[in-house]
Amino acid sequence: MKAKICGITNLEDALLAANNGAWAIGFNFYKHSPRYVPLKKAREISSQLPRDIIKVGVLIDYSKEEALDVSEFLDLVQIYQQDSSSFFEKKRIILALQASSKDELPTSSILQQYGFILLDAPKQEDGLRGGTGRLANWDLAKELTRDYKLILAGGLNNLNVETAIKCVQPFAVDVASGVEERPGSKSPVEVKNFLIRCKNVK
Repeated sequence: MKAKICGITNLEDALLAANNGAWAIGFNFYKHSPRYVPLKKAREISSQLPRDIIKVGVLIDYSKEEALDVSEFLDLVQIYQQDSSSFFEKKRIILALQASSKDELPTSSILQQYGFILLDAPKQEDGLRGGTGRLANWDLAKELTRDYKLILAGGLNNLNVETAIKCVQPFAVDVASGVEERPGSKSPVEVKNFLIRCKNVK
């Protein structure tokens, strides 16, 4: 099972993920996130990583300049709103959804335009976008994975990722807070174990 380690803020954690078999790593460019990393630093980190690991930029309320800069050095972008711009090719976009039911999803004709769909935990009053440790709706995820390249996020960790994979059968899983010592700093033990579990699940 492919795994994306998100919320990378330093080279050490990026190499930890890459050297232990992560499919992708994610940089969070939202300045209010505890896992925020400046574009310049993300570019420096990316330049020192193996070419085969997918580099993803998480964008929220981004400017045209940020979008163009990110698209130059990252493979994919993850956004939380439907993209009506021409900044990115749709197939390079991970559309992140914070839905609790099918009624809250965009139409299938819209979803089919994107390269990947990520299902995260539903929005709550705090308005946080990812990294909350809360679970996504796995039943909804199971429906989505039939038609799209679904990345399952939301509250995954070493205690539940194997169950999540068996239940949902997604294209990939995504983890941030579930493998951290503190926000923005990964635990080597937790990251390694998470990736081993993803690799070995039947």
